[in-house]
Order: sequence, then structure tokens, then C-alpha cells
Amino acid sequence: MAKGLKGIIRLHKWQVDEKRRQITELEVMRGELLEKRNKLINELEYEKLAFTKSTVVSINFASYASTVMKRRENLDASITEIDVSIENMKDELSEAFKELKKYEIVEQRALERKKQEEKRREQDRLDEISLNMYRSNAK
Repeated sequence: MAKGLKGIIRLHKWQVDEKRRQITELEVMRGELLEKRNKLINELEYEKLAFTKSTVVSINFASYASTVMKRRENLDASITEIDVSIENMKDELSEAFKELKKYEIVEQRALERKKQEEKRREQDRLDEISLNMYRSNAK
């Protein structure tokens, strides 16, 4: 049983580690998207400033601004999706961790029972030795 329990624990540890890795990957993706979004906003502000200083009236700026805003909305939607995925993955990690703890507790209790049994056997052996010594001295 102990060998099978160790395999189950190893599997659950791997699952917990895998969930953590996936959360980390999602958080990295989120960070990259936020960085892209901020860069896009900064570029728009720079272009807006350049446009206001320019004496040439350009229709292209309105088109450019519209495109940038659409890209920002898409990035915001992607960030929201990743946030939801991260929360779901955290819930899954919590469940996987609870499952792992169940098996670790079972293993710990089995080891404690084994130690208690060994202590009991040792005490029985010592009692037998004491009893034999008493009997041999009583003769």
C-alpha cells in the first residue's frame, strides 16, 4: 500500500506543480499584454501630441486613432480572458493541493501506525525478556 500511496502522492505533486506552471505562464502572458497595451496608449498620446503641433490637417490621424482604440479594446478583452483563466486555474490548483494533502495525511497516519506497531512489538519483546529473566531467577 505504501508503494502505491507514494505513486499517488507523486502524481498529485506533479499535478500541483503543473497547475502552478500554467498559472505562471498565464501571468506572464497577462504582463506582456499589459505592456503592449501601455505601449499602444503611449504611442497614441505621442501621435496625438505630434498631430496637435502639426500645421497640416490629416484625416489619417482619425483613422489611426480609431485603429489604435480597436486594438486596445482587443487587448483589454484578451487581458480579461486571461484574468478569468488565472482565477479558474487558481481554483483548480486549490483543489489539486487539497487532494495532495489528503494523500499526504493518509501516508503520515500510516507511518505513525507502523511506528506504533513497531514500538508495541519492541515492548512485547522486552516484556518477554523480562518475564524469562524473572522465571529463570525464580527457579
